[in-house]
Amino acid sequence: NGELNISKLNDSIFEKYNYSPSNQTIVSCISNINFSFIRKEEKIIFKENGFFRFYPDFLELLNDHIFKGFLLDSVNYSIETFNQNFDKSSYKNGLVLYNKYSRKDVCRLLNWENDISSTVYGYRTRNGVTPCFVTYHKSDDIDDTINYNDHFITPSVFAWESRSNRKLSSQEIKNVINSERILLFVKKEDAEGTDFYYMGDVSIIEDSIEQAEMPESKKPVVHFKFQLEQAVSTELYNYMTAVNDKEVPKQNIEKEVVSLETEESQPKFIIPFFDFYAAAGSFSELQAEKDYTELEVAEKYSIDNDYFACKVIGESMNKRIPNGSTCIFKKYTGGSRNGKIVLVESRDIHDPDFNSGFTVKTYSSQKSITEDDWGHKEIVLKPNSYDESFKDIVLDEDNAEGMKVIGEFVNVLE
Repeated sequence: NGELNISKLNDSIFEKYNYSPSNQTIVSCISNINFSFIRKEEKIIFKENGFFRFYPDFLELLNDHIFKGFLLDSVNYSIETFNQNFDKSSYKNGLVLYNKYSRKDVCRLLNWENDISSTVYGYRTRNGVTPCFVTYHKSDDIDDTINYNDHFITPSVFAWESRSNRKLSSQEIKNVINSERILLFVKKEDAEGTDFYYMGDVSIIEDSIEQAEMPESKKPVVHFKFQLEQAVSTELYNYMTAVNDKEVPKQNIEKEVVSLETEESQPKFIIPFFDFYAAAGSFSELQAEKDYTELEVAEKYSIDNDYFACKVIGESMNKRIPNGSTCIFKKYTGGSRNGKIVLVESRDIHDPDFNSGFTVKTYSSQKSITEDDWGHKEIVLKPNSYDESFKDIVLDEDNAEGMKVIGEFVNVLE
Protein backbone atom coordinates (compact mmCIF):
# COMPACT_ATOMS: atom_id res chain seq x y z
CA ASN A 1 0.00 0.00 0.00
CA GLY A 2 3.00 2.31 -0.21
CA GLU A 3 3.25 2.63 3.59
CA LEU A 4 2.68 0.60 6.75
CA ASN A 5 1.33 1.95 10.03
CA ILE A 6 3.69 0.64 12.75
CA SER A 7 1.03 0.73 15.45
CA LYS A 8 -1.34 -1.36 13.32
CA LEU A 9 1.50 -3.78 12.54
CA ASN A 10 2.14 -4.24 16.27
CA ASP A 11 -1.56 -4.82 16.91
CA SER A 12 -1.65 -7.41 14.13
CA ILE A 13 1.38 -9.24 15.55
CA PHE A 14 -0.10 -9.23 19.05
CA GLU A 15 -3.42 -10.57 17.76
CA LYS A 16 -1.77 -13.45 15.92
CA TYR A 17 1.26 -14.27 18.12
CA ASN A 18 0.37 -12.70 21.49
CA TYR A 19 3.49 -10.56 21.89
CA SER A 20 4.40 -6.95 21.05
CA PRO A 21 7.67 -5.98 19.30
CA SER A 22 9.68 -3.45 21.30
CA ASN A 23 10.89 -0.15 19.85
CA GLN A 24 14.40 -1.64 19.83
CA THR A 25 13.14 -4.53 17.70
CA ILE A 26 11.54 -2.11 15.23
CA VAL A 27 14.86 -0.21 14.93
CA SER A 28 16.73 -3.52 14.54
CA CYS A 29 14.33 -4.65 11.78
CA ILE A 30 15.03 -1.47 9.83
CA SER A 31 18.77 -1.99 10.31
CA ASN A 32 18.57 -5.58 9.03
CA ILE A 33 16.33 -4.82 6.05
CA ASN A 34 18.70 -1.98 5.07
CA PHE A 35 21.71 -4.32 5.45
CA SER A 36 23.50 -2.01 7.92
CA PHE A 37 23.67 -4.88 10.45
CA ILE A 38 26.16 -6.74 8.25
CA ARG A 39 27.61 -4.19 5.84
CA LYS A 40 27.27 -0.69 4.40
CA GLU A 41 23.69 0.56 4.58
CA GLU A 42 21.37 0.43 1.58
CA LYS A 43 18.31 2.66 1.28
CA ILE A 44 15.29 0.33 1.32
CA ILE A 45 12.90 1.37 4.11
CA PHE A 46 12.70 4.19 6.65
CA LYS A 47 10.46 5.20 9.55
CA GLU A 48 8.57 8.49 9.41
CA ASN A 49 5.72 9.76 11.62
CA GLY A 50 4.80 6.28 12.82
CA PHE A 51 4.91 4.67 9.36
CA PHE A 52 7.31 2.43 7.43
CA ARG A 53 7.93 3.72 3.91
CA PHE A 54 10.09 2.65 0.97
CA TYR A 55 12.83 4.87 -0.38
CA PRO A 56 12.05 6.05 -3.95
CA ASP A 57 14.95 4.06 -5.47
CA PHE A 58 13.61 0.83 -3.99
CA LEU A 59 10.10 1.59 -5.22
CA GLU A 60 11.67 1.85 -8.67
CA LEU A 61 13.13 -1.65 -8.28
CA LEU A 62 9.70 -3.05 -7.48
CA ASN A 63 8.62 -2.18 -11.02
CA ASP A 64 10.75 -5.15 -12.13
CA HIS A 65 8.21 -7.99 -11.92
CA ILE A 66 10.93 -10.68 -11.75
CA PHE A 67 12.65 -9.00 -8.80
CA LYS A 68 9.33 -8.39 -7.09
CA GLY A 69 8.30 -12.02 -7.62
CA PHE A 70 11.48 -13.34 -6.03
CA LEU A 71 11.16 -10.89 -3.14
CA LEU A 72 7.55 -11.86 -2.38
CA ASP A 73 8.45 -15.55 -2.63
CA SER A 74 11.23 -15.07 -0.06
CA VAL A 75 8.97 -13.07 2.28
CA ASN A 76 6.10 -15.56 2.08
CA TYR A 77 8.46 -18.49 2.67
CA SER A 78 9.90 -16.73 5.75
CA ILE A 79 6.44 -16.11 7.20
CA GLU A 80 5.37 -19.71 6.56
CA THR A 81 8.54 -21.07 8.17
CA PHE A 82 8.11 -18.80 11.19
CA ASN A 83 4.50 -19.94 11.63
CA GLN A 84 5.55 -23.60 11.55
CA ASN A 85 8.29 -23.12 14.17
CA PHE A 86 6.62 -20.59 16.45
CA ASP A 87 5.27 -21.75 19.79
CA LYS A 88 4.20 -19.07 22.27
CA SER A 89 4.98 -21.27 25.27
CA SER A 90 8.59 -21.68 24.04
CA TYR A 91 9.06 -18.07 22.95
CA LYS A 92 11.55 -16.17 25.14
CA ASN A 93 12.03 -12.52 24.17
CA GLY A 94 13.04 -13.06 20.55
CA LEU A 95 14.20 -16.68 20.63
CA VAL A 96 12.43 -20.04 20.66
CA LEU A 97 13.51 -22.61 23.24
CA TYR A 98 15.62 -25.48 21.80
CA ASN A 99 15.81 -23.90 18.35
CA LYS A 100 19.29 -23.76 16.79
CA TYR A 101 20.98 -20.40 16.27
CA SER A 102 24.36 -19.21 15.05
CA ARG A 103 26.25 -16.45 16.86
CA LYS A 104 25.25 -14.11 14.04
CA ASP A 105 21.57 -15.02 14.52
CA VAL A 106 21.81 -14.27 18.23
CA CYS A 107 23.48 -10.88 17.70
CA ARG A 108 20.67 -9.96 15.33
CA LEU A 109 17.82 -11.26 17.49
CA LEU A 110 19.14 -9.45 20.57
CA ASN A 111 18.79 -6.20 18.57
CA TRP A 112 22.52 -5.46 18.66
CA GLU A 113 23.47 -2.58 16.40
CA ASN A 114 25.82 -4.54 14.14
CA ASP A 115 27.26 -7.98 13.57
CA ILE A 116 29.99 -8.64 16.15
CA SER A 117 29.57 -12.43 16.05
CA SER A 118 33.22 -12.98 15.05
CA THR A 119 34.34 -11.40 18.36
CA VAL A 120 31.83 -13.10 20.67
CA TYR A 121 33.92 -16.28 21.16
CA GLY A 122 32.48 -18.00 24.28
CA TYR A 123 30.41 -15.06 25.51
CA ARG A 124 29.99 -11.32 25.24
CA THR A 125 28.07 -8.76 27.32
CA ARG A 126 26.39 -5.95 25.45
CA ASN A 127 23.53 -3.68 26.48
CA GLY A 128 23.25 -5.62 29.73
CA VAL A 129 22.73 -8.97 27.96
CA THR A 130 25.21 -11.89 27.97
CA PRO A 131 24.79 -14.82 25.54
CA CYS A 132 27.05 -17.77 26.49
CA PHE A 133 28.07 -20.29 23.79
CA VAL A 134 29.29 -23.71 24.94
CA THR A 135 30.68 -26.68 23.01
CA TYR A 136 29.81 -29.53 25.38
CA HIS A 137 32.27 -32.20 24.25
CA LYS A 138 35.60 -30.54 23.53
CA SER A 139 38.00 -31.78 20.87
CA ASP A 140 40.72 -34.14 22.13
CA ASP A 141 43.45 -31.85 20.79
CA ILE A 142 42.05 -28.63 22.30
CA ASP A 143 44.59 -26.34 23.94
CA ASP A 144 44.66 -26.54 27.74
CA THR A 145 44.08 -22.79 28.01
CA ILE A 146 40.62 -23.06 26.40
CA ASN A 147 39.58 -26.51 27.65
CA TYR A 148 36.79 -25.16 29.84
CA ASN A 149 34.90 -27.41 32.25
CA ASP A 150 31.34 -26.54 31.18
CA HIS A 151 28.77 -29.23 31.98
CA PHE A 152 25.26 -30.02 33.19
CA ILE A 153 25.08 -30.88 36.89
CA THR A 154 21.37 -31.64 36.52
CA PRO A 155 18.90 -30.85 33.70
CA SER A 156 18.23 -27.51 35.41
CA VAL A 157 21.72 -26.58 36.73
CA PHE A 158 24.72 -25.86 34.50
CA ALA A 159 28.36 -25.41 35.59
CA TRP A 160 30.06 -22.72 33.51
CA GLU A 161 33.55 -21.24 33.37
CA SER A 162 34.73 -17.84 32.24
CA ARG A 163 37.55 -17.37 29.78
CA SER A 164 41.04 -18.04 31.15
CA ASN A 165 43.10 -15.24 32.71
CA ARG A 166 39.95 -13.76 34.26
CA LYS A 167 39.50 -12.88 37.93
CA LEU A 168 36.57 -11.76 40.06
CA SER A 169 37.95 -8.23 39.78
CA SER A 170 37.94 -8.32 35.95
CA GLN A 171 35.45 -5.92 34.35
CA GLU A 172 34.37 -8.69 31.98
CA ILE A 173 33.32 -10.85 34.96
CA LYS A 174 31.54 -7.94 36.63
CA ASN A 175 29.61 -7.40 33.38
CA VAL A 176 28.45 -11.02 33.42
CA ILE A 177 27.42 -10.84 37.09
CA ASN A 178 25.51 -7.59 36.56
CA SER A 179 23.77 -8.73 33.35
CA GLU A 180 20.04 -8.14 33.14
CA ARG A 181 19.76 -11.25 31.01
CA ILE A 182 22.02 -14.31 30.52
CA LEU A 183 21.25 -16.81 27.74
CA LEU A 184 22.74 -20.29 27.42
CA PHE A 185 23.48 -21.84 24.01
CA VAL A 186 24.98 -25.34 23.76
CA LYS A 187 26.08 -27.59 20.92
CA LYS A 188 27.27 -31.14 21.46
CA GLU A 189 30.54 -30.93 19.51
CA ASP A 190 32.31 -28.99 16.78
CA ALA A 191 31.20 -31.54 14.17
CA GLU A 192 27.64 -30.18 14.52
CA GLY A 193 28.66 -26.98 12.72
CA THR A 194 28.17 -23.37 13.78
CA ASP A 195 24.66 -23.57 15.31
CA PHE A 196 23.87 -23.90 19.02
CA TYR A 197 20.70 -25.04 20.79
CA TYR A 198 19.08 -22.28 22.82
CA MET A 199 18.69 -23.82 26.29
CA GLY A 200 16.88 -20.82 27.70
CA ASP A 201 17.57 -17.90 30.00
CA VAL A 202 19.59 -18.61 33.14
CA SER A 203 20.37 -16.90 36.42
CA ILE A 204 23.52 -17.13 38.53
CA ILE A 205 22.98 -19.33 41.59
CA GLU A 206 23.68 -17.35 44.75
CA ASP A 207 27.15 -17.91 46.29
CA SER A 208 28.19 -20.13 43.33
CA ILE A 209 30.74 -17.70 41.86
CA GLU A 210 34.26 -18.89 42.66
CA GLN A 211 37.79 -17.87 41.71
CA ALA A 212 39.71 -20.94 40.52
CA GLU A 213 42.54 -22.21 38.31
CA MET A 214 42.49 -24.34 35.17
CA PRO A 215 43.89 -27.81 36.04
CA GLU A 216 46.66 -28.05 33.44
CA SER A 217 47.63 -24.48 32.60
CA LYS A 218 47.01 -23.08 36.12
CA LYS A 219 45.59 -19.95 34.54
CA PRO A 220 42.99 -18.08 36.62
CA VAL A 221 39.36 -18.70 35.73
CA VAL A 222 35.99 -17.94 37.36
CA HIS A 223 33.44 -20.69 38.07
CA PHE A 224 29.69 -20.07 37.91
CA LYS A 225 26.62 -22.22 38.40
CA PHE A 226 23.60 -21.29 36.28
CA GLN A 227 20.01 -22.04 37.20
CA LEU A 228 18.02 -22.66 34.02
CA GLU A 229 14.65 -20.95 33.88
CA GLN A 230 13.25 -24.22 32.57
CA ALA A 231 14.84 -27.67 32.93
CA VAL A 232 16.18 -29.04 29.65
CA SER A 233 13.96 -31.66 28.03
CA THR A 234 15.03 -35.23 28.79
CA GLU A 235 15.65 -36.05 25.14
CA LEU A 236 17.96 -33.07 24.53
CA TYR A 237 19.71 -33.51 27.90
CA ASN A 238 20.52 -37.17 27.14
CA TYR A 239 21.72 -36.26 23.65
CA MET A 240 24.07 -33.52 24.93
CA THR A 241 25.56 -35.46 27.83
CA ALA A 242 25.99 -38.83 26.08
CA VAL A 243 29.56 -39.77 25.24
CA ASN A 244 30.02 -41.13 21.71
CA ASP A 245 33.10 -43.24 22.40
CA LYS A 246 32.36 -46.98 22.15
CA GLU A 247 34.20 -49.49 24.32
CA VAL A 248 36.63 -51.65 22.34
CA PRO A 249 36.01 -55.39 22.93
CA LYS A 250 38.90 -57.01 24.82
CA GLN A 251 39.68 -59.45 22.00
CA ASN A 252 40.27 -56.49 19.67
CA ILE A 253 42.59 -54.49 21.94
CA GLU A 254 45.79 -56.22 20.78
CA LYS A 255 44.75 -55.84 17.15
CA GLU A 256 43.99 -52.13 17.71
CA VAL A 257 47.41 -51.54 19.32
CA VAL A 258 49.23 -53.21 16.41
CA SER A 259 47.15 -51.20 13.95
CA LEU A 260 47.90 -47.94 15.75
CA GLU A 261 51.63 -48.71 15.87
CA THR A 262 51.58 -49.34 12.12
CA GLU A 263 49.74 -46.09 11.45
CA GLU A 264 52.07 -44.13 13.70
CA SER A 265 55.09 -45.46 11.82
CA GLN A 266 53.68 -43.85 8.68
CA PRO A 267 53.19 -40.16 9.52
CA LYS A 268 50.29 -38.38 7.84
CA PHE A 269 50.29 -34.74 6.80
CA ILE A 270 46.94 -33.04 7.22
CA ILE A 271 45.48 -29.68 6.19
CA PRO A 272 41.91 -28.36 6.58
CA PHE A 273 39.48 -28.84 3.68
CA PHE A 274 36.72 -26.20 3.58
CA ASP A 275 33.39 -26.50 1.76
CA PHE A 276 32.88 -22.90 0.67
CA TYR A 277 29.88 -23.89 -1.44
CA ALA A 278 27.92 -24.71 1.71
CA ALA A 279 29.54 -22.02 3.87
CA ALA A 280 27.07 -20.08 6.03
CA GLY A 281 29.65 -17.92 7.79
CA SER A 282 32.86 -16.02 7.20
CA PHE A 283 36.25 -17.70 6.80
CA SER A 284 37.23 -16.68 10.36
CA GLU A 285 34.03 -18.29 11.70
CA LEU A 286 34.67 -21.49 9.74
CA GLN A 287 38.16 -21.70 11.24
CA ALA A 288 37.07 -20.87 14.78
CA GLU A 289 34.27 -23.43 14.65
CA LYS A 290 36.54 -26.02 12.97
CA ASP A 291 33.86 -26.27 10.29
CA TYR A 292 36.03 -28.32 7.94
CA THR A 293 37.22 -31.84 7.24
CA GLU A 294 40.82 -32.99 7.16
CA LEU A 295 42.68 -33.75 3.94
CA GLU A 296 45.85 -35.83 3.70
CA VAL A 297 48.49 -34.11 1.55
CA ALA A 298 52.17 -34.23 0.69
CA GLU A 299 54.57 -33.21 3.44
CA LYS A 300 55.54 -29.97 1.65
CA TYR A 301 52.05 -28.58 2.26
CA SER A 302 52.08 -29.19 6.01
CA ILE A 303 55.37 -27.62 7.07
CA ASP A 304 53.36 -24.88 8.74
CA ASN A 305 49.70 -24.01 9.29
CA ASP A 306 49.41 -21.76 6.25
CA TYR A 307 47.89 -24.22 3.77
CA PHE A 308 44.27 -25.23 3.28
CA ALA A 309 42.18 -26.79 0.52
CA CYS A 310 38.79 -26.43 -1.11
CA LYS A 311 36.96 -27.66 -4.20
CA VAL A 312 36.70 -25.10 -7.00
CA ILE A 313 33.37 -25.51 -8.78
CA GLY A 314 32.47 -24.05 -12.17
CA GLU A 315 34.08 -23.20 -15.49
CA SER A 316 35.12 -19.57 -14.87
CA MET A 317 38.79 -20.52 -14.24
CA ASN A 318 39.01 -23.63 -16.42
CA LYS A 319 42.17 -22.55 -18.25
CA ARG A 320 44.04 -23.13 -14.99
CA ILE A 321 41.59 -24.96 -12.73
CA PRO A 322 39.30 -27.68 -14.14
CA ASN A 323 35.72 -27.73 -12.82
CA GLY A 324 35.48 -29.72 -9.58
CA SER A 325 39.21 -29.68 -8.82
CA THR A 326 40.46 -29.86 -5.25
CA CYS A 327 42.95 -27.02 -4.91
CA ILE A 328 45.63 -26.06 -2.39
CA PHE A 329 45.74 -22.46 -1.22
CA LYS A 330 48.17 -20.65 1.03
CA LYS A 331 46.74 -18.18 3.52
CA TYR A 332 47.29 -14.62 2.35
CA THR A 333 49.57 -12.70 4.73
CA GLY A 334 50.30 -9.58 2.68
CA GLY A 335 52.19 -8.40 -0.37
CA SER A 336 51.25 -7.78 -3.97
CA ARG A 337 48.25 -9.71 -5.30
CA ASN A 338 48.16 -8.38 -8.85
CA GLY A 339 48.06 -11.14 -11.44
CA LYS A 340 47.68 -13.90 -8.85
CA ILE A 341 44.80 -16.33 -8.58
CA VAL A 342 43.20 -15.72 -5.21
CA LEU A 343 40.31 -16.88 -3.07
CA VAL A 344 38.29 -13.80 -2.10
CA GLU A 345 35.59 -13.27 0.52
CA SER A 346 33.15 -10.38 0.20
CA ARG A 347 29.52 -9.81 1.16
CA ASP A 348 29.13 -7.83 -2.05
CA ILE A 349 30.00 -10.88 -4.17
CA HIS A 350 27.65 -13.74 -4.94
CA ASP A 351 29.46 -16.18 -7.18
CA PRO A 352 26.90 -18.76 -8.42
CA ASP A 353 29.72 -21.31 -8.70
CA PHE A 354 30.40 -21.06 -4.95
CA ASN A 355 26.80 -20.21 -4.02
CA SER A 356 28.17 -17.82 -1.37
CA GLY A 357 30.28 -14.72 -0.80
CA PHE A 358 33.48 -16.51 -1.91
CA THR A 359 35.04 -16.63 -5.35
CA VAL A 360 38.29 -17.73 -7.05
CA LYS A 361 39.54 -15.31 -9.68
CA THR A 362 42.66 -13.56 -10.98
CA TYR A 363 43.24 -10.39 -8.96
CA SER A 364 43.84 -6.99 -10.55
CA SER A 365 43.69 -3.52 -9.00
CA GLN A 366 44.10 0.06 -10.09
CA LYS A 367 45.31 2.48 -7.44
CA SER A 368 44.57 6.17 -7.11
CA ILE A 369 47.62 8.12 -5.89
CA THR A 370 47.70 11.57 -4.29
CA GLU A 371 50.50 13.57 -2.71
CA ASP A 372 49.53 12.36 0.74
CA ASP A 373 48.28 8.81 0.27
CA TRP A 374 47.18 6.09 -2.10
CA GLY A 375 44.18 3.80 -2.20
CA HIS A 376 42.39 1.30 -4.42
CA LYS A 377 40.43 2.96 -7.18
CA GLU A 378 38.82 -0.30 -8.21
CA ILE A 379 39.49 -4.00 -7.89
CA VAL A 380 38.80 -6.35 -10.79
CA LEU A 381 38.42 -10.10 -10.25
CA LYS A 382 38.99 -11.67 -13.65
CA PRO A 383 37.85 -15.08 -14.90
CA ASN A 384 40.33 -17.20 -16.86
CA SER A 385 38.08 -19.39 -18.97
CA TYR A 386 37.68 -20.79 -22.45
CA ASP A 387 34.05 -19.70 -22.10
CA GLU A 388 34.04 -15.99 -22.89
CA SER A 389 30.59 -15.45 -21.37
CA PHE A 390 32.17 -15.10 -17.91
CA LYS A 391 32.59 -11.44 -17.02
CA ASP A 392 34.87 -9.53 -14.68
CA ILE A 393 33.69 -8.84 -11.13
CA VAL A 394 34.40 -5.16 -10.49
CA LEU A 395 34.50 -3.78 -6.94
CA ASP A 396 34.50 -0.03 -6.46
CA GLU A 397 36.06 1.81 -3.52
CA ASP A 398 33.09 1.24 -1.24
CA ASN A 399 32.66 -2.46 -2.01
CA ALA A 400 36.41 -3.07 -1.84
CA GLU A 401 36.43 -2.11 1.83
CA GLY A 402 34.47 -5.25 2.71
CA MET A 403 36.61 -7.52 0.52
CA LYS A 404 39.22 -9.85 2.01
CA VAL A 405 41.77 -12.00 0.19
CA ILE A 406 41.73 -15.34 2.03
CA GLY A 407 44.38 -17.26 0.15
CA GLU A 408 46.64 -17.50 -2.89
CA PHE A 409 46.20 -20.43 -5.27
CA VAL A 410 49.12 -22.87 -5.08
CA ASN A 411 48.22 -25.96 -7.06
CA VAL A 412 45.53 -28.39 -8.20
CA LEU A 413 45.79 -31.47 -6.00
CA GLU A 414 46.59 -34.49 -8.11
